[in-house]
Amino acid sequence: MKKVNSKMIYFLIGCISFAVIVIGATYAYFTASDTDDSTVKGRSESVTFGLSVDRVTTVDMAFGLIPMRNDQATYAASNKCRDALGNAGCQMYKITISADSDMVMFLDGYIVVTPNESLVEENGEILETRFTEVYTSDNGENFFTSFTDTIYNSPNFVESDYIKTGKRVSEIDTALNRREDFDCLFVTNKQIGGNAGRELELYVMIWVYDNGKAQDYLQGMELAYRGEVVFVTAEGNELSASFD
Repeated sequence: MKKVNSKMIYFLIGCISFAVIVIGATYAYFTASDTDDSTVKGRSESVTFGLSVDRVTTVDMAFGLIPMRNDQATYAASNKCRDALGNAGCQMYKITISADSDMVMFLDGYIVVTPNESLVEENGEILETRFTEVYTSDNGENFFTSFTDTIYNSPNFVESDYIKTGKRVSEIDTALNRREDFDCLFVTNKQIGGNAGRELELYVMIWVYDNGKAQDYLQGMELAYRGEVVFVTAEGNELSASFD
């Protein structure tokens, strides 16, 4: 394993920790109100979207992220990303999207996660990350995943429905889509605007995947990864924000 300049990576993390990345845009789209055999009648609409990403966990990054198995996700969520020794096993982010629209819009959400390429295993492979959607309790203090340990260990549990890698399949210059980029798909057909409300809050937990190799080499190392949150409307408009 190549030695990493941990001070440099820690400096990068320190500069961006807890920063809120806010992106906004206004889109136009067409709403069909009536049709006949040869024409489509409707009107042009516009909606202003806002998107922010905020890291909400407070785990100390002085000792890096300790790699975590997928089946440890439920414990990590309930303990706000701390393992049994108090070390950081993951990070959580709050994603807030707003829409100034009287009409209900449908959104697909994606998360693309790229680990720092300077952190590689002995065989030259870049470390992988995993993510899953998490939720908060009514008081907003406790996090939990959409599956329990019992559900996870069930023979009917389909891991890929809940835990994703954040890896794109399609070319980088093409739009994200459900069929090709399922490993990036965060949420589907989420409603916003109109009766669904003008704001939507989602939470995601991201960790370094423990593949059972080189665990000792990773202890105490800093991990800097870059992520991107992308929302695509049914009309094809796209809004994205990057985070670290």
